[in-house]
Amino acid sequence: MHWGHATSIDLIHWQHHSPAICSEPDGLGYIFSGSALVDWHNSSGLQQGEHPPLLAIFTHNSRHDKQVQSIAYSVDGGDQWQQYCKNPVIKNPGLKDFRDPKVIWHNDSKRWIMVLAAGNVVQFYSSVNLLEWQYMVDFGKDFGAHGGVWECPDFFPLKVDGSKEEKWVLLVSISPGGPNKGSATQYFIGEFDGTRFVQQHTEILWMDYGPDCYAGVTFSDIPKLDGRRIMLAWMTNWLYASQQPTAPWRGAMTFPRELTLVKSVHGIRLSAKPIAELSMLRLPNPINFQQIYFDKPISLDSGQALAECLELHLTIDWSEHLSDKWILRFHNEIGEALIIDFNSSINQLEIDRSKANYRLSHIKEFNNQIKAPVELGGKKHISLIILKDASSIEIFTDNGLCVSTTTYFVEAPLSHLDIQSGHNDIPMKIKSAQIYSLESIWH
Repeated sequence: MHWGHATSIDLIHWQHHSPAICSEPDGLGYIFSGSALVDWHNSSGLQQGEHPPLLAIFTHNSRHDKQVQSIAYSVDGGDQWQQYCKNPVIKNPGLKDFRDPKVIWHNDSKRWIMVLAAGNVVQFYSSVNLLEWQYMVDFGKDFGAHGGVWECPDFFPLKVDGSKEEKWVLLVSISPGGPNKGSATQYFIGEFDGTRFVQQHTEILWMDYGPDCYAGVTFSDIPKLDGRRIMLAWMTNWLYASQQPTAPWRGAMTFPRELTLVKSVHGIRLSAKPIAELSMLRLPNPINFQQIYFDKPISLDSGQALAECLELHLTIDWSEHLSDKWILRFHNEIGEALIIDFNSSINQLEIDRSKANYRLSHIKEFNNQIKAPVELGGKKHISLIILKDASSIEIFTDNGLCVSTTTYFVEAPLSHLDIQSGHNDIPMKIKSAQIYSLESIWH
């Protein structure tokens, strides 16, 4: 297992290169997860020439499953990488699960901070030079979900939207134990003093309620003029990741998401939305609907086959004693379908992929109903952004506070889309709908 290498100027279109960091099966081992950063002030002393060094901090996993933390670095802007001659920089203290380091610069304490998954907690380390690390403290023993091992942490500060208030966010993936079984990512919001993180809520908070958003990590060193916190996640679930019917590759990444902190009816929460660069993929002549009332199922595809890749913006309004339940159905001519069912009386979206389960019908966990809460706050309307690809759907509701990512697999494209009221005798209203065909990044 190596570290792959791809570069992009827009986070949409990617150029693949040869593996950046290769495994040493007979040495420290295979290359597991980690993070990368720019050592702007050469605190590591590894700089050669004009470029500040890039450092990758990752887990070596040996043939005997011993996990240690190591470093590789680049002195030419990221084209070539070499492993540090004194690896590992953190030895294993006797833990089976000891992996996935994320490193950031903490300006107040003038040192590097590492957060590292260690069984069912995360550990915090500090360093002034990225090469020598000191353990500080554990977090998580009595907090958060503990249905499985903790993995792939991330740690960063964010301003609360519309204010100068700043909080720290800790992401922790867990498998199993997610809200729809198997893999998922929880998050914590709190304060950090340079040594200890203290969460400021008691609830378990999920970044994505779908079954297929895992191990998400944000990009480091995004230019200050941009200022966004952008994340990519692995779009599958350990319950069936090894059985997905794809070849020669298996698995994919979510669309890049911008993370923000917003004030909700329950307090400060993490919001996720597709990055603005998505719009560059939109093809001309979207399908538009405005102020449509109906009491029977209607087609939203204008009588033509839809593209495989879609961006759908949909607002449903039930303020005029109209239906507060509706069913959205992507389908094809051979009976395959992906169904989204909304019910405001229980504040819930439900996704059914039991008819979009090509070669996975025998896996119970893949065919379970997928449920995601929606916080309406008394509103009588809901707005959604839906990104549909050839085998995935990412749904963003409630200003990005409720996100659900789901994979599906079909023999033929789901090229048709219809919607209907969830009440047989109550009409419904589409306030607005825009359906954009998206250009493929692969062709």
